[in-house]
Amino acid sequence: MEDPPPFSRLSYEQLAVGQQWGPFAEQLDQATSDALRGEVGEAEPGATAPLGVLPLLTLRVLRRALGGIIPGGILARQHFSAIDALPAAGAVEVAIWVSAQQRRPSGFYTTFTFALHAGGRTPAIVEWTILAPRETSEVAA
Repeated sequence: MEDPPPFSRLSYEQLAVGQQWGPFAEQLDQATSDALRGEVGEAEPGATAPLGVLPLLTLRVLRRALGGIIPGGILARQHFSAIDALPAAGAVEVAIWVSAQQRRPSGFYTTFTFALHAGGRTPAIVEWTILAPRETSEVAA
């Protein structure tokens, strides 16, 4: 599969609440899980994936869903709900949708929700809220 471009041609204002993408098939590998579980530079073996895989998987999927990362956004909030453990290695499906948008004096906020599925269950839900600052959102509009 070909990698998406680094940057998208979309703006956050072009997205709509309820818009969905995926599910995308992602593959966790043991070496990555072990590296994210241990101290920096030290791998620690384990059978389940550490929480550090959640930002990694969601960033990959966001880039795939949007055809790259929309420039000018600032990550304003991340929320991770780990319901069950992911395997340290194996297939993970990730669905993504726009769950909220709000215009405030500081800019345009878009919230993405990611549902991670593995082995017929949903072990994690992740939310990212991205702020497109007022100057950026006005230029994109």
